[in-house]
Amino acid sequence: MDAIDELYIALGALRSEKKGLDPKYLNAVQDLSKQMMEGLSETTGLYLHNLDVKKPSKKTLKKIIDAVPLSISYKNRKGQLPIQNAVWLDGSIPYIPLLATEGVRHNVGGAGKRGGLLVVDPFDMRNNVLQMLASYACDTICLNVLKGLKESNLFLKQDIQDYHLWGWSCHTKSQLRFDYLAEMDPEGLKQCRFQGKPPIHTMITCDSTERFQLFLTTALKHHPEDIGLLFQKNDTGKTAFESALNKYGNEATFGAIEQCIPLDGAEQLPILHRVVKNAPQYLSEFGMRYPSSMFLRDNNGRVLHQTELASGIKKFRQDPMFFLRMSDEQVREIDPGTDLYPFMVLASGETSDLSAVNYLLRRNPSLVNSGFVHNSNRKRRKSKSQRGRKRRPNAAATEE
Repeated sequence: MDAIDELYIALGALRSEKKGLDPKYLNAVQDLSKQMMEGLSETTGLYLHNLDVKKPSKKTLKKIIDAVPLSISYKNRKGQLPIQNAVWLDGSIPYIPLLATEGVRHNVGGAGKRGGLLVVDPFDMRNNVLQMLASYACDTICLNVLKGLKESNLFLKQDIQDYHLWGWSCHTKSQLRFDYLAEMDPEGLKQCRFQGKPPIHTMITCDSTERFQLFLTTALKHHPEDIGLLFQKNDTGKTAFESALNKYGNEATFGAIEQCIPLDGAEQLPILHRVVKNAPQYLSEFGMRYPSSMFLRDNNGRVLHQTELASGIKKFRQDPMFFLRMSDEQVREIDPGTDLYPFMVLASGETSDLSAVNYLLRRNPSLVNSGFVHNSNRKRRKSKSQRGRKRRPNAAATEE
């Protein structure tokens, strides 16, 4: 019989005879039992801080915690809980989902701390366990842990924004995790803010283009219509592209963009249309690199010259050759975004260009009548459609 069995039998016998024991002796036994439990909790707690060496099965680990629940809250000399220390040890990382699940059962870290996952690490006062899992070097191992936590509802979509996990994971050493987080919350790439900045602007604060390039590559998968958020503006109205130019310079910025956005081929994006709207002064720079984009249509169905007209950046007195080079077909082609002829697009802007309107009408005066008829028909179609929508409920009621 080993010492544990002997102790179990002795304590069991004393417990059964507790009412008949001498009070002083019973108090002494209770004090001794408290000391023993404290020692057992410390010994077991130290064991939980060395899981990378001990390597117990998860089934065994759960039994140990069930037997000595205080051990899961035992802090080492750095003031860390077992779940916090586990992040720093490659061999302990896979145990984190179990430590978190058991930690919730035993209220580790307090209410709402998810078993210690959200407790700030005293060894690094900026981070909690989720943030370290997003940034730690073991990409595949940490990714599997995050997936396990998500399956247990211990890692939530909102955590990505609340703890800025975009920033922690946007690195080549944690690229798998960054892609996983983007899959979980693709809109967060665009919508969330850190210190008032969109994520892509946050990446540009780093000295190297590496993180900017990684973010742009991933964002292009989820937001191709926004050219990977390259032209997303910060609270001062500056686009990410302009921020990158200021940070890295012309050559490095365009080098990074060219690595992310195809120069040609089936995956070509209408990038020039976005440049016209957001950074027209760089249209020539982008045009040299993405010439085939000129022949694409954007989400509104516009070709490039229609986008330029709609943007209002082209003025007859400043760039008359733009209008002179328009073909007869372009002069009479209806803008798919506004359903207007080019002269009407120019006339309907906040600062209409009367010189350009006059020139286009002289090129094709018949557009005045055509435009009136076209607009009248469009209004009638719209009115008829609205009347039809109003009648439908009554028609349905009649059928009933």
